[in-house]
Amino acid sequence: MTEVRIYFEGDASLRPGFRELFKGLGGAKLRLNLIACGADFVADFVSGVKRNPNALNILLQDAEGPYSPAVVQETRRRINRHAGGQRIADDQLHFMVPLMESWFLADRQALIAYYGQGFAENRLPANHQVEEILKDDVINDLANATRDTAKGRYHKTKHAPELLARIDAARVRAAAPTGARLFRLLEQLNGSAAPG
Repeated sequence: MTEVRIYFEGDASLRPGFRELFKGLGGAKLRLNLIACGADFVADFVSGVKRNPNALNILLQDAEGPYSPAVVQETRRRINRHAGGQRIADDQLHFMVPLMESWFLADRQALIAYYGQGFAENRLPANHQVEEILKDDVINDLANATRDTAKGRYHKTKHAPELLARIDAARVRAAAPTGARLFRLLEQLNGSAAPG
C-alpha cells in the first residue's frame, strides 16, 4: 500500500472535505493522509518530506493567480530555502488556481444544493473555465451569489469544509486543468486512471 501525504494550505477543518473529494480517486491501494499547514506551509511540507521519506509527499496550495512557470519557480525557491538539498519532484507540487474557491465554481449544482433558496447563480462569473477567473472575482462573485441565502455570504471556515465534500471531482477536472493533474496522479497511483 502506498502512503500519500497531501500537505494542504489551510485550516484543519478542511481535512474531511478534501478527504471526501479525493475519496473516489485514491481507492484501496492508497493510504491518504491529509495534513493541514499553517502560514508557513512550505516549511511544514519540507519537514514532512524529511520525516516521511518513504511516502509520496504532495504540497497542495493556492496559486493566488494564474498558473505559470513563475508560480512553480517561486514555490521551488521557497522550498529550497527550507530543504537543504532535498529533491522535490514536479509531481509533488500541485496548485488550486487561482485558489481553492475556484473549484467550488466548477460545480454550480453543489453550490445551489448547499445554499438553497436565495442563491443567485446569475451573480457567478459566466466563464466556466474557473482557472481563468481572477482571484478577487472568485471571492467577490461567490459572496454576492450567496448573500441572500439563509447561510449568508460565503465564509471560508463555515462553508468551505462542507462545500469541498459536496463538489464533484469530475466537474472540477473538466473546469480546472491544473487541479485535474492532481486527480490524475491519485488515480494513477491507485491503478485506476480515467481518461482526461
